[in-house]
Amino acid sequence: MPIAFTEQLPAFAAEVGGVDLTRLDDAEFAAIQAGIDRFGVLIFRDQRLDDAAQLAFSARFGALENALKRDVYGPEGHPKVTRLSNLDEAGERLPQDHERVVYNEGNEHWHTDSSFKPVPAKYSLLSARVIPPTGGETEFADARAAYDDWPGAEGVSRADLDGLICEHSIVYSRGVITGDVFKPDEKNALPPVQHRLVRTHPGSGRLNFYVGSHASHIVQWPVERGRALIKALNAWSTQPRYVYRHVWREGDLVMWDNRCVLHRGRPFDRERHRRLMHRTTVAGDGPTLELG
Repeated sequence: MPIAFTEQLPAFAAEVGGVDLTRLDDAEFAAIQAGIDRFGVLIFRDQRLDDAAQLAFSARFGALENALKRDVYGPEGHPKVTRLSNLDEAGERLPQDHERVVYNEGNEHWHTDSSFKPVPAKYSLLSARVIPPTGGETEFADARAAYDDWPGAEGVSRADLDGLICEHSIVYSRGVITGDVFKPDEKNALPPVQHRLVRTHPGSGRLNFYVGSHASHIVQWPVERGRALIKALNAWSTQPRYVYRHVWREGDLVMWDNRCVLHRGRPFDRERHRRLMHRTTVAGDGPTLELG
């Protein structure tokens, strides 16, 4: 059966059928690459990958990022696998006020993975290992369509956005969302970085907003004015008409393009239910200030 793409929204997010990610030939892989460039989000049902298979598939797209040290748990943890969970290493639920649980609440705000790094991420691939019976969905927003439709806000037109630079910082975003959770050595290893507010997606040539919760302010603007514009762009880009909500099944793998897609996790009852997700992240090609 040939690979088939079923759109979830117009030209955004597609479920991929007729594929086994552990047995891809070159033509199938090329179709997937074209699909992620077109749709921004790809959904692969019933894959049930282990870490080795997920790493192997992910690495076909390029070099993989190392996970932050706080996201690699236990002696079996792989340095390139981010573990998103409310469970400890024995599979038991962590208390609501545990540091890991509080830290992961930041993932429930709209963001793009690794925008706080000098070379931000290209793709993320998230595998559902254990899911709750309700809640815990992941939402994705199309920042390309949002850019196309944007009428202007905060006294700023679309033309005024050209050349604007945002400062991104996970220390800033987590401080706003969950309080000061980073140790001094972690802060030193995660200094603020600068990225273009509007990016050109190399796979499609389309322009899009590059914002999200890690975007702190606009360089050379008064801080509060810049934050007001970023807030307006985040709100505009995450309207329901631009958002696909993925309801997980165990064994799903969802892949998205961080260069043009915002995402967030949704809450679930952490006191009653378990959730375990493993993410691999394909590194970007270079700084946005050089690539556009």
